[in-house]
Amino acid sequence: MVYKIKKHSTMPVHVVDDHNDALQYIYREIGSKHLPLYGNVLLHFDSHPDLSIPKDMPADYVYEKEQLFDSLSIENWILPAAYAGHFDKIIWVKPPWARQFSDGEIVFTIGKHKTSGVIRLTNSSDFYLSEGLYCLEDDLINIRTIKLFVFTMCSSIFDDGEEKFDLLRNKFTEYTRDNPHYILDFDCDFFSTNNPFLSMYDKANLYTNLHKIYTYTSPTNRDDVNSLLQCSRSREILLQELESVFMHLDDGKSLNDYPTETLTAVNLEDLSFIVDELSKHYDTIDWLIVHNAGCTIDNIELPNHHTDLPDIAKSMDIVFNFLPILHEPAAITIALSTGDDYCPLESARFINETLLTKLECLYNKLNVQRCTEGS
Repeated sequence: MVYKIKKHSTMPVHVVDDHNDALQYIYREIGSKHLPLYGNVLLHFDSHPDLSIPKDMPADYVYEKEQLFDSLSIENWILPAAYAGHFDKIIWVKPPWARQFSDGEIVFTIGKHKTSGVIRLTNSSDFYLSEGLYCLEDDLINIRTIKLFVFTMCSSIFDDGEEKFDLLRNKFTEYTRDNPHYILDFDCDFFSTNNPFLSMYDKANLYTNLHKIYTYTSPTNRDDVNSLLQCSRSREILLQELESVFMHLDDGKSLNDYPTETLTAVNLEDLSFIVDELSKHYDTIDWLIVHNAGCTIDNIELPNHHTDLPDIAKSMDIVFNFLPILHEPAAITIALSTGDDYCPLESARFINETLLTKLECLYNKLNVQRCTEGS
């Protein structure tokens, strides 16, 4: 179906707290015909890629909005929309302390796994191997090709600001050549970020101890498909077993009551030590949060960089020296990321207010829609 794409009279800015909530407002832009149904570009400024996939979500949920939105979290909201075809080109602009992907373009396919019916992909980077999401293209149906371009905005936050944007501008021009419509997306933690798990249950030294049971080792031969598949499958089994154990604990049951003979990938001694340490120091424990913290551990830790206000302002200037080069987006989304503590509270207000001020200077009148709780 072909229809004319509308243009807003004022630039819509959707402000959310949890980043995955931005997707429902992007869907509204599509539904109101301010974005095409297929083939849009996402220009994503963030300290985190947000490019995971809900591990157990049926792929067909992408066609049922409410089921989809209920299945998403902050780290996995982009690729389900890409699988649905709404995005096929993603530009992740990252600060220098974010190292989850190397700079450059990655082209891969995403699809519905023939056996499990979940979304899987052919990207064999450690980011996906460590989550057990990698598979062969032959195992997928309803396949789409995704282009991901990763760009570090500056080599150091203390640079003089004279960043050379030719590579990024050229890639943006290439990506929007056939479809000029794009979403400009910001996470406030792009400018300053916190790893909230570092201080969680610190009396039990939790985050350090979790490395013992969630440790991930890259495959030695990255050219051997069988090694990649084995690595991905082993990681998937480990995470499934740990999730099962922590769900058992979260139901108020004891580790002694768990059928530990079924655990094939978990180091039971290290697991028991962690459970004992937590129970010794804390009366109330959210075991699912403990598991979520463990799932962030692979061979690259979550970024943790508290930027002072002068350097936030400087990095903001760098970003807004680049944006005027581009044509206007269809809409803007902003995630505050304060509720989950990924954006440090001491700088969150400054970042949000400065960002909105600069956006208004760039695009004139904004239509700011605050979609956060209590707003």
